[in-house]
This record gives sequence, structure tokens and C-alpha cells, in this order.
Amino acid sequence: MKWLILIVLTQGNPFAIPHKIFDTEDACVQYVSDLSNADEIAIEVISHAGFNVRVESIYCVTNQERKRHETIQKL
Repeated sequence: MKWLILIVLTQGNPFAIPHKIFDTEDACVQYVSDLSNADEIAIEVISHAGFNVRVESIYCVTNQERKRHETIQKL
């Protein structure tokens, strides 16, 4: 099972970082928790949503969970 980083914003729909895919949940959580990766995650958020949108949460999810979360947000 592959794991993705899902970014939930205070405004707008959540989005996954498509080029960061992990083989395990632990690997994903470790990447997200490592402060040396904060700049790369911030660049992804800024490129997707701009400077003024705040991040509400960051999750490690499977692709199926990502699709479910994005569907719920659009309802």
C-alpha cells in the first residue's frame, strides 16, 4: 500500500503532494515530522494555494483515504 501526504487548508479543498509517495505510513510520518523537510512542504502549499492560505492539518493517508477525504470536502 502506498502512502501520500495530504494537506488540509483552512480555505479550499485538500490536496495531496503527488510526487512524494511512501511505502509505509511510518516513512510518511517520519518525513512529515522531520523539520528539514518543512521548506519543501511549504513550497508545495504555496505553489498550490498561495501565501495567504493557512494549513489546518497534514496527514499521511492511502490513496483511497485521500479520495474519500477530497470527496467529503467537496460536498
